[in-house]
Amino acid sequence: MRAVLAQEPALAAELLEPAAEALLAPLVAPPLTPHQAVGLDLILEGFLLHHGHPRHLSPNEPGREVLAGDYCYAHGLVRIAEAGDLFVIEALADLIALGAGVVAAGRREALTPLWRATAAAIAARGSTDADAVGASLIEAKRRLRVDGDPSGVVEVAARLPPTPGLEEAFGE
Repeated sequence: MRAVLAQEPALAAELLEPAAEALLAPLVAPPLTPHQAVGLDLILEGFLLHHGHPRHLSPNEPGREVLAGDYCYAHGLVRIAEAGDLFVIEALADLIALGAGVVAAGRREALTPLWRATAAAIAARGSTDADAVGASLIEAKRRLRVDGDPSGVVEVAARLPPTPGLEEAFGE
């Protein structure tokens, strides 16, 4: 992902040396290609620039977090969209929107399970239980959105290996 960010001259000077290169990409490749999995981590970096502690960029001027975050969102979604999988595109767009709502509502503790649950649904694409995981994610997000209940996303997220550093990146 550093190579992608380094290609943008306005961001190259703001790159950090992260402790770990990727948090979510290894969980979703396959079914995402490595190129698309980097897209997922770019989307995560964009979210962290807006709502957490970014791992790859440290903007040096006030307000640049939003611009750098938007850049990461856009480039990440382009990489994801190349596959044309509307389920993944919708899951990530909803993740960004729901994640921002969770932050606005002061429920940051739901961020890690929300991101992990979305990664679990993406990782299940093409497997025999893809429909069940997708349906579980839809219901879990509904419960989080309507009732503020994160237990459903916690259950879906439990299907993945641990993601060290994610809680810290979200400032939990």
